[in-house]
Amino acid sequence: MSGQRAEISSGERTVTWIQAAETAEAYVEALIAQQVSCLFLNPGTDTFPIQEAVAKRQALGRPVPKVVLCPFEITALAGAHGYYAATGRPQAVLVHVDVGTQNLGSMLHNAQRGRAAVVISAGRAPYTIDREVRGARDSYIHWLQEQMDQHGIVRNYTKWDYELRRPDQVGEVIVRAFQIAASDPPGPVYLTLPREVLMASPGDVRIYRPERFPPARIGAGDPEALHEVARLLVQAERPVVLTGSSGRTRGGFEGLLRLAELLALPVAEWRDRVNFPADHPLYQGYAADALLRSADVVLILDHDVPYIPTRTSVAPEATVVQVDLDPVKERVPLWTFPVDLPVRADTARALDVIAGYAGELLTDADRRRVESRRVELATSYARLRDEWNRSALEQASARPIAPEWLGYCLEQLRRKAPELIFVVEAVTNGATIARQVQVAEFGTWFQSGGSGLGWGIGAAVGIKLAHPDRPVAAVVGDGSFLFGAPVATLWTALTSGAPVLVVICNNACYNATKQPLIAAYPEGYSVRLDRYVGIDLEPAPRYDILAASVGAYGERVEDPAEILPALERGLARVRDGQSAVLDVILAHP
Repeated sequence: MSGQRAEISSGERTVTWIQAAETAEAYVEALIAQQVSCLFLNPGTDTFPIQEAVAKRQALGRPVPKVVLCPFEITALAGAHGYYAATGRPQAVLVHVDVGTQNLGSMLHNAQRGRAAVVISAGRAPYTIDREVRGARDSYIHWLQEQMDQHGIVRNYTKWDYELRRPDQVGEVIVRAFQIAASDPPGPVYLTLPREVLMASPGDVRIYRPERFPPARIGAGDPEALHEVARLLVQAERPVVLTGSSGRTRGGFEGLLRLAELLALPVAEWRDRVNFPADHPLYQGYAADALLRSADVVLILDHDVPYIPTRTSVAPEATVVQVDLDPVKERVPLWTFPVDLPVRADTARALDVIAGYAGELLTDADRRRVESRRVELATSYARLRDEWNRSALEQASARPIAPEWLGYCLEQLRRKAPELIFVVEAVTNGATIARQVQVAEFGTWFQSGGSGLGWGIGAAVGIKLAHPDRPVAAVVGDGSFLFGAPVATLWTALTSGAPVLVVICNNACYNATKQPLIAAYPEGYSVRLDRYVGIDLEPAPRYDILAASVGAYGERVEDPAEILPALERGLARVRDGQSAVLDVILAHP
């Protein structure tokens, strides 16, 4: 029997000793010590020792993580990413050797670029054919699944990788994995687990306490640099803030709100999170081109691509400041955005410090200038909001349905259900949807932070697991829905008790490919013949019918007048414990 054996003496507060019959049991114990709530699992012939360990602990009344069975690996990693994004707590993923690792696919890219702390474990083909060793090779595939460098599959994308080599290492290795994953800037890590090691008998095992191995935090940054940022903003005539994911923490969200209100700063965003209330008079939406062309100070916060240099120009005399966990983007091979003052800092800490300095520096003349700018920006916001609303209402009866009208209806749903959390992967319709949906509360909008499609529906399941009392809506393109392994993911939603509302922006094509093709070849054969190779998804699958196969409610929406009623019906199903899929037929681009 495994169980807690003894505490280390008060002189060493680092570990708890347990006695484990098998290393796999200690692995589960170590996850519990790291406060892991969910183990997102896609199993194989190498993961069964851990599955047996979970069953044993359950039978003995000992705590275990919730095992979230995912019939496809991208569901597992997207779900763990979503859970981390919603809570800031790293979760665990377990997949099958090299093939399971490869099936993580572009979700690993999203975890890297989205700075998601996830501990990914994978089996490792058994080493030995010794009959006396438990876990030795006993299947045809064990020769095929051994690679020269299994870790090489993921090494471009992870912060750390390691193979568990000895049974008595397991506690040490797990605490190390979680510490590195969660340290700033956070990201995924990768651990392989040989079957012989998992099935070995380690005897006494150290389980390390996470409070003695906390993640390293960057903090507020250099005080002198932050004071200079405050001085530049106070003296600026035409400042602008560009933000991407400063709202990943409540401190970042509230810090930007405080600073922007203090100095009447216009805020434009790439909405990976709710960075700033979209109903605030200082909010300027996505388009910052005009602001950048005239700006004298540009403050960039947690933004990987603040603008597209081939499309947008920054005023030559502008002073550019970047406050970021990684202000020079060390893991992006070519990143040459001009920045006059890069500050490595956690915006959740830095923004309050900047606001404090700014409050001390403000003169009466500065305050008059700030108030004048506040009035101008409020007028600008009202004009923008009127323009966006008018654009939607003018297309309220358009058939096929206009994306602006879908976004408008989603906003009406949000107003009726302000607790609703949005997970958005609408691709070419993303900015249009975002202009209409006026999310204003921290933690109510999530995007992947990367470009690997298929993340949205899996992440929605993970976020629902993290917030079981709140409804979650995934707004995805039709291509994104297909990439997200919908049968596997909706089945996981069903069996894990995590119902979600899925709204498909169905334009029956890969518009993200079509748009650049037309831009590059406006007189080309594709345009002239209206024949686009490898782009159209016609005839479109019946996604509403697919939903029923995995216990979800499905509805096809073609009438623009039915969008809001359909959204309300779908949300009612989710509140009753059933996922809902709304296939909204948009205009074909």
